[in-house]
Amino acid sequence: MSSKHLPTQSLLDLIDLFEQSGQPIADGDGQRLHGVPGWALSRKATLSDRDLAAWTECVGYAGCYPAPCGDEHILVDIEEDSDPGLYRYRCPETFRVKHIPAETAVVRAVTATKFLNYLADLLDIPQALRRGITTAAIDGVLWHLGKTRVGLVHLDVWLVRGFPARTDDVFRHFEQATQPDMGIIFTLGPALPASVRPPRNYRVISFSRVLARHSTNPTIDTDLLHRLMLAAPGEAVEHSPAVRFDEFTSTLHITTRPIEPWKVSGPKQAAVVKYLAEQFAKGHQRVSAGDILVAAHGSRQAARGKRVPSIFSGNNQWLDYIEHDEAGYGIKLE
Repeated sequence: MSSKHLPTQSLLDLIDLFEQSGQPIADGDGQRLHGVPGWALSRKATLSDRDLAAWTECVGYAGCYPAPCGDEHILVDIEEDSDPGLYRYRCPETFRVKHIPAETAVVRAVTATKFLNYLADLLDIPQALRRGITTAAIDGVLWHLGKTRVGLVHLDVWLVRGFPARTDDVFRHFEQATQPDMGIIFTLGPALPASVRPPRNYRVISFSRVLARHSTNPTIDTDLLHRLMLAAPGEAVEHSPAVRFDEFTSTLHITTRPIEPWKVSGPKQAAVVKYLAEQFAKGHQRVSAGDILVAAHGSRQAARGKRVPSIFSGNNQWLDYIEHDEAGYGIKLE
């Protein structure tokens, strides 16, 4: 599976692993490792062994293991066995020596630079503006991803790991006069409680919050991100629908695709796109050419002998937003 086509659910699991990768776990010598042990990695069902090999790296081996003991699990010390593929521990119930595979004891951490660049790709941040990815502003906690366009402005974007435990440190960083007056602080876990105000004009947003719903592949819901930035801190903002047509500006928004909103030209074209969006909201992903022509021309008599492509003649841009198959016409979601 190419890292460029990581499914949305796999990305959400990877986000969770990156958040967990900041937590310490002791190795056999008592040294602190920052990563996720093998027994926890196995719970990420959407991430295959190939995905884990591509996105994580081994940082050592845990010095303990949650061994089963009745209905509970008890942390016990583990050590390397004479067999290099095994670790051994003493069972807390029987006191007999038992073994686990080395892969269960391995501690892996998400490769930060690769992961952060992937998020920057989703946010359409130019490569030249990503210097903060390679050098953390707060070691292991805060990274400057660069600048992204939100509406008509370009904003600085940051990513924070372990935010609940490091909130004070992060806020002190943004209170410095050397930092921009406004920007976006993405967290990997929950967003900021409404009762806590971020510094200056910053917005604290959970990254998973701005991923478009109904999309197989990760896509930023730019419309939602724009509305979150315009809303007052703590104000409730609903997710964008997968398809939305703004009648006032004749603009089609598709949140499941990284594509610019389409400003539709002419009343007939607008009538077609509006009709398709309305039918999608009713659960009809395909509609007939005849119904579309009626929506555009006002009646079946006026639509007689007309063709849908003729409505968009002279501009093939519509093919980027509307698809056609044997079942009819519909909004192109993927």
